[in-house]
Amino acid sequence: MKNRIVVGTMNSPSCQVSSQVSAHFESMDFEGLEHSVTSVQGFESGIESLSEGDLDLLAIPATEIIGREGEISARGCQVIGARTPRRPSLVLVSPDRLMYQPKSAIIVSDSGLVRRQLLRVRPDLQATSSEELESIVPGFKLPADSGDLLRKLAELLDKGEIDGFVISRAEYDGTGQTERRHTLMPQPKERGAPYFVPRPYSDLIAVVSRVGYPNRLAAKLTEPEGNTVLWTQSRIMGDLDPSIHDFVGLEVRHRQVGAILRQAEANRDLVLEQSCHDPDGEIYHDEVRVEIRIETLSQDGRRTLSLERLVAMSEYQRAVIALLMDWRVLVTESTREVPRDHPTDDDAPPFLLE
Repeated sequence: MKNRIVVGTMNSPSCQVSSQVSAHFESMDFEGLEHSVTSVQGFESGIESLSEGDLDLLAIPATEIIGREGEISARGCQVIGARTPRRPSLVLVSPDRLMYQPKSAIIVSDSGLVRRQLLRVRPDLQATSSEELESIVPGFKLPADSGDLLRKLAELLDKGEIDGFVISRAEYDGTGQTERRHTLMPQPKERGAPYFVPRPYSDLIAVVSRVGYPNRLAAKLTEPEGNTVLWTQSRIMGDLDPSIHDFVGLEVRHRQVGAILRQAEANRDLVLEQSCHDPDGEIYHDEVRVEIRIETLSQDGRRTLSLERLVAMSEYQRAVIALLMDWRVLVTESTREVPRDHPTDDDAPPFLLE
């Protein structure tokens, strides 16, 4: 039908696509355009229904399209954009905030990046994965189902055998957790406070359509900021060595000039303020800025390698290419052996150790 959109959605434990897409359609007035949201059981089922015309659009977690671009194209489909991440930050499930955890507290996370970020804030913590928990907690057996795992972790927390665990906000809501949660913020309100750059593709929903599907209808579901996030993160992650993907934090977002200037004034940050000025000193008020942050950490969390860019929307694609060139130089220099200044000097290890 000309005035109807049928959207297939696929959920994951950390990204509830169906609820987000349904809420979007319910909150918007599309002037008589009918819509229908239906769940699909998996990527293969969803892409087949899309290619055969049973669906008009397919909304899935962005992690599902990684490495499947050829399969999507072979089905006569294409990735047309994405929706802006709403809750990319993880939460610490614990009665106490991170800075108030007891010495040598056991915090569980299955993300290598998050464990290193926890150690950056509190080097005394025991940041461990659920698999390693078997050797720490007597009698603990790793369940196969992720839902069962979260219930097991909640039981261990209630018994005091662990001090907290880190999960997504969607997992926290979906499993009925009753313990307090503390958001691991990427942009803390206080300058110098602990920060946690999110994992790549966190809470990012990709939208797939058949080739030739009308852009005016596809635009009803995609969002400009989501499109920027998907393009930038896909370009950056595609350039990085797969062996470090689990240890890279990546955040991309749109920012208004007014908000940037207020932040610069509050922090007395002249560099940030100058990023909103043209060569003549005039302030650009009419163009959105794209902020890109990428980081990786040493295994003990003591050393961080990071880059940030804040560029005008019209320049962000070129800025991503330049960022990747600078990132390769940084990684090369920080992981090489430090040459001795004198033969009697002690060996100096690389700045960033895996």
